[in-house]
Amino acid sequence: MLQYAYKAIKKASSFLADSTKQYILGLLFSTGRKNCSHMSSELGVSYHSISKYFDDFEYQEKHIKAFFIFMANLFATEENPGVLIVDPTQIQKLYSKKLERLCYDFNNSIKTVSKGITCVTAVWSNGKVLIPLEFDFWTRKKDLECKEKYRKKTMISKDIIVKLKDKIPFAYVLLDGAYGNEYCLKFLHENDLQYSIRMPKNRKVIVDNLELKLKDQPRLKHKRNGQYKTVQGTYKGIPDFFTAHKRKGKNGTPQVVFIVSNLKGLPPKKYVEAYAGRWPVEKMFRTLKQSLGLQQCQSIFEKKQRAHIFATFLAFTELEIQKINKKEKSPEQILKILRSQNHVKNNAQLCLMEGFIM
Repeated sequence: MLQYAYKAIKKASSFLADSTKQYILGLLFSTGRKNCSHMSSELGVSYHSISKYFDDFEYQEKHIKAFFIFMANLFATEENPGVLIVDPTQIQKLYSKKLERLCYDFNNSIKTVSKGITCVTAVWSNGKVLIPLEFDFWTRKKDLECKEKYRKKTMISKDIIVKLKDKIPFAYVLLDGAYGNEYCLKFLHENDLQYSIRMPKNRKVIVDNLELKLKDQPRLKHKRNGQYKTVQGTYKGIPDFFTAHKRKGKNGTPQVVFIVSNLKGLPPKKYVEAYAGRWPVEKMFRTLKQSLGLQQCQSIFEKKQRAHIFATFLAFTELEIQKINKKEKSPEQILKILRSQNHVKNNAQLCLMEGFIM
């Protein structure tokens, strides 16, 4: 089965240009900054062979997106069709002044507002493999020259879900607390999509004809050492299951988080486990930022930033493929193997000549 999968991957990736593969190898093997100058130096290739990727990206983009769709379909099974996760992240650009799409946004990793570009990203995961699929930029309304072009993150997410829902299999959609609102839930219901979403504790829901905030609903109160409590109710006329999960916060103090879902017939703990399937996307962002240079593209142009982001997605997908192939636990372990070699230049070129999967 694995041998068949790798042959299929090679065939699907044959549409990727050599310049694309060269840029990916630069992201994977380079230990310095992920810009064309540093990557070409570390790989021992010309600057043009790396930078040509940006010239080729315009006609490569559709092939790259098709490759991600292919990968999700390849690893999905009837028993485990996977989940679709949509999540925004900020790419910090603290010292940029002229970068297109530059704006201020809340950065969840540092828990404060900072300067950068924000991407609303969709990924597919089956718990073992994670495949990035698509993204779009979000910009604050006040930073747009044409205010009529402003779209909320929820609107961007909706468009991405609509674009992907007939192209890849998935059991349900996973979203964080910013999506626990009437607009998103109605959209998901209208499109017959199942979901698991974190919901703010101050949302008013109706349980047993009693309309109260989630944190005040008596049937969602835990008894003694109980951790999970699920009740059925409605939010803005939408029937749902609401789960209260008591857990330890960052400082060791107990906290209660709430999850809304239309998945039916699950024990309370399973609703929590279903939502926990969102965690791999956070690990992916960490790898992209810390190891694959997501934040290090120095171009001020949106098109080149887009090209660089998709290249990091391809590099991450390559790590996921190799993780399965070499039976390792994480993409970071694969990176450690690749970068621990004494002759990075020779190894990178050998990988390119041998068709390093992609």
